[in-house]
Amino acid sequence: MKTQWIVAMTTAALMLGGAALQPAKDSGATDTRKVKLNIGPKGDRRHVTDTRGLAFGGAAVFVGTGRNERAHVFTATTAGTLVPGSIEKIDAKKQAADLGTGVTGFMGNVGRFWTMDEIDMHVGETVDFQGVKMCWAGDMTGEEIRSQFSGSYLPAKILRSTNWIFKAGKPVYLLREPGGIVWVMQEYTKAVDPTLTIDNLDQVGGKLKKLPEGWKFETKVLTKDLSLDTRRTATWASIMRDELGNTYQATGFDDMANYMP
Repeated sequence: MKTQWIVAMTTAALMLGGAALQPAKDSGATDTRKVKLNIGPKGDRRHVTDTRGLAFGGAAVFVGTGRNERAHVFTATTAGTLVPGSIEKIDAKKQAADLGTGVTGFMGNVGRFWTMDEIDMHVGETVDFQGVKMCWAGDMTGEEIRSQFSGSYLPAKILRSTNWIFKAGKPVYLLREPGGIVWVMQEYTKAVDPTLTIDNLDQVGGKLKKLPEGWKFETKVLTKDLSLDTRRTATWASIMRDELGNTYQATGFDDMANYMP
């Protein structure tokens, strides 16, 4: 299954190549007070085990325009069993409209697989997107979420209260910067390289031809559990994608990790 973003803009045009979202002609159409969502970590913390290699899906709901545009991120991982193919069936245009006139777009995210062993997350309300239940999971600016699709090795910030747990004896896949920053792979995709599986990610390094100068890919088997907990960094995380579309989370310039892998 390839990574696929299902996009609908109710009053604006979104281009995944990084183009700016155009303002709506009707100012009322972007009034965020009219959004039918209860945004924020207003739910409980949920713990999910056996996530290594687990397929997951999610969505982003866009509100506002210009520098005030935000993407509210939802995940199906903590909301129950995801039926394969269900997110692809969502009518994105209708879903955006159903969420209120303050919503300018809806994007469904599919075709990705977790690389950590356990997830602990503070979620928000559970929303039913045309039969697919997802929990609010975090926030990004519209500009930063689109930057993840416009190129590789472009860091972006996301606000979410999560703890990615990688267990001792299991491999982790790292990108090391010369200055000491370490990027830990949190998810992979078959979108660019359909041969990738959870069992051959150690081969990713040989396929990365556009790594910044001095960067190195490394596979490391952990001798103790690794925890990447954003509660140690005021719930901010830095994320980035490589040229194959795999996503990494950074540590080394903060105290997110319980130790440097």
